[in-house]
Amino acid sequence: MNGLKKLGVLFFILTFPSLAIGSGNAQLELWKRSEFLYGPCGHCADLITIKNNKNWADFIHYDLSASDGYFTANLNGPAGTSVTLYGLEDFKENQGYLIIIKKDDSAIEIEDFTAFAPGQWTEIDKEAGSYSVYYQPHQNFKSSVSSVKWGKWWNGSSPTSQN
Repeated sequence: MNGLKKLGVLFFILTFPSLAIGSGNAQLELWKRSEFLYGPCGHCADLITIKNNKNWADFIHYDLSASDGYFTANLNGPAGTSVTLYGLEDFKENQGYLIIIKKDDSAIEIEDFTAFAPGQWTEIDKEAGSYSVYYQPHQNFKSSVSSVKWGKWWNGSSPTSQN
């Protein structure tokens, strides 16, 4: 019986990390929409899917930043998932950025990146799909998102420009 107990504990220890990793998966879907190309429909637009912890310094190979339209986002993942969308490649902040931090495990959808108060945290509280955002504006930010970074990159409670 003692050997069976040890085997059970060993099994739990070996499977626990994989369960923790599997439950923490996050995914960002960026849609580039244009009413002139796709009409007013929902998700009938060009799509970029970015998985958790895969920072993308440049979308140049997707050629969406130069196309007509604006970006929207769907973010899936556990509470605490954070991601920043930048208006320039290589995570440069001088053409705007949007930080999103999920408050619960529900999926969120953001249709207008510029709908938030500039330069301050905005709390979006819903029954499901609550999140916090920090928007640093720029003239064409919602059309020119060019890089994405996962996790917290700033020091303190509010971001300040790093570059």
